[in-house]
Amino acid sequence: TGPYALRAIGKDTFILSEDVEAYLRATRVFDGGITSKRSLVQIQQQFNVWQQESGRSLQQISQIIALSVGENFVGMAR
Repeated sequence: TGPYALRAIGKDTFILSEDVEAYLRATRVFDGGITSKRSLVQIQQQFNVWQQESGRSLQQISQIIALSVGENFVGMAR
């Protein structure tokens, strides 16, 4: 709930949803447990690189990843 609360107060952050985690594992951004300090540092570093390269916010980057992986039904009738 932390990242959601930060977003609610206007802080730019990414959310490690299942789809984002799956993408990060598939691209070998991290290899340990999702909550280990080492993994979280690796994930933060990668998001920082993507932010610098793209000029996009952390929120935009995590949303792009989340909507690019797995099943997505945004704006679609099921």
